[in-house]
Amino acid sequence: MKKSSEKIDIISHIQAEDTFILYCYAPICANCRIAEKMLDVVAEMKSFSYTAVDLNYEKELIEKYQIRSAPALLLFKNGKLKEEIYAFQSVPHLTEKLEEFFVDA
Repeated sequence: MKKSSEKIDIISHIQAEDTFILYCYAPICANCRIAEKMLDVVAEMKSFSYTAVDLNYEKELIEKYQIRSAPALLLFKNGKLKEEIYAFQSVPHLTEKLEEFFVDA
């Protein structure tokens, strides 16, 4: 369910989509690997996809959206950042957050 970014213009994609889910990670981050596994479970259960970006190569994105740490899940609607999730906590918590996001879409 994951779309991985091979140096695409993320900001253009964010602005072009009605809803856009961006997973931001760092390859050496152990918490990022755990968070991504949780996100993959939720994405499969709820049938949605997301775009993943390695923050090591996304300085403009970090500055534009003031990303504070990795992992980060940024939820966009109509090109606007609606929610940031830094503490993934658990699959049920993440499921609840994403269900709220899609209901409000």
